[in-house]
Amino acid sequence: MNYFTKLINAIERNQSLLCVGLDPVEAMLPEGADIYQRLTFWGTNLMAGTADLVCCFKPNMAFFEQFGPSGLQALADIIKSIPPDLPVILDAKRGDIGSSAAAYARAIYDQFHADAVTLSPYLGRDSVSAFLDDPDKAAFVLCQTSNPSAKEVQQYGDPPLYEFIARRAQTWGSPDQIGLVIGATQPAALEKVRQICPDTWFLAPGVGAQGGNLELALQAGLRTDGLGMIIPVSRSVLNAEDPHQAALELRDAINAVRATVASKPTQADAEKEKLILDLFESGCVKFGHFTLASGKQSPIYIDLRRVVSFPELFNTAATAYVNMLSRLDCDLVAGVPYAALPLGAVTAWKLGKPLIYSRKEAKTHGTGQNIEGAYQAGQRAVLIEDVITSGGSILAAAETLRAGGLVVEDVVVLVDRKQGGAAALAQEGIRVHAVLNIYEVLQALKDRGFIDTDTHSGVTAYLQG
Repeated sequence: MNYFTKLINAIERNQSLLCVGLDPVEAMLPEGADIYQRLTFWGTNLMAGTADLVCCFKPNMAFFEQFGPSGLQALADIIKSIPPDLPVILDAKRGDIGSSAAAYARAIYDQFHADAVTLSPYLGRDSVSAFLDDPDKAAFVLCQTSNPSAKEVQQYGDPPLYEFIARRAQTWGSPDQIGLVIGATQPAALEKVRQICPDTWFLAPGVGAQGGNLELALQAGLRTDGLGMIIPVSRSVLNAEDPHQAALELRDAINAVRATVASKPTQADAEKEKLILDLFESGCVKFGHFTLASGKQSPIYIDLRRVVSFPELFNTAATAYVNMLSRLDCDLVAGVPYAALPLGAVTAWKLGKPLIYSRKEAKTHGTGQNIEGAYQAGQRAVLIEDVITSGGSILAAAETLRAGGLVVEDVVVLVDRKQGGAAALAQEGIRVHAVLNIYEVLQALKDRGFIDTDTHSGVTAYLQG
């Protein structure tokens, strides 16, 4: 189970986005001579008193390191005592490369058994990759932090550095592994990065002692599904006379804001729903009995070749691709032959980027090349595909482009059928970015009365099976 799946399960079980930070200082520990026993007694009791109210715990490694080897042993044993269905973010803020980064990763995952870690992006992709070798682990990259002087560095430039980090970090790992640290004291940054990274999880410290406004932060950073943010709180809970009651009040305050945000439709929601309804009304989404290219039978068929026959829909779909690609590091737009080529051509034109495409069959005349278009080895090509099911056609195109010396790490699709394609491509180092997923399509059509409950349930059961 990957980190964010484990996290979402905990959120649903405890109805909570609250994360309790474990930041011990000696004054809050019980009296005694043995620092190890004082720390473990404090930590395990605090954990037991709040475990039913949180989505995860976040020990800060520095607060345990200050007590020496006994403190680090206490940290390891406190983490072991946390229920296995509650994920642990080890707030270590590591930032090194090569063998040093690999050693840090082994310590954090193998010795301390954390599920995720906080990392500094200053050394680039190399400082993050070692922490993502295990697909079940995640990293939260420092983006716009909550401390007052952060703006000296993080808001430097135009666009500011934190925006660049938000975009670039999305290319460093799977969406199931990369999150961002954005302080709750920075609602403007939360709102801006949410626009740049609509699906990314944010770790948002700063509520409570640092003065972050909980309501403003949640309104700026939450996704419209009421998820996408983890709210870590330390001193407001740790220093409370009754930590359980303090955690309960914070959890309920967070949920009160979540309810208003999740119930308020946005312009993006309206645009997504319109695209779904236009796809249905143009015959691009059909229900019945169909045989897919893979040979599998399906009660739903997504035929996006028809999009090009409806100019307004064609423009809407291409604009959706443009919005996705604008958040990625892209030198070339690469259409996957052949259904996606018209969409890829219009998208490339709108972006002002060169279009290339790989051939399905080897060319036996002329130049005999397998890649059409002008390109140079080392350039980053983002693939464009219409629908992903198993991901086979995307992988074939990626292999051809990679053989030509191009870097291929991302593909943008209009509809993800959520049948394993994204996971299969992740194993090959390719991230899938979908405008729509099949469950969003089904829900919108059901809500608008275009399909009945039986059809919705039947297709959902088929997809999940």
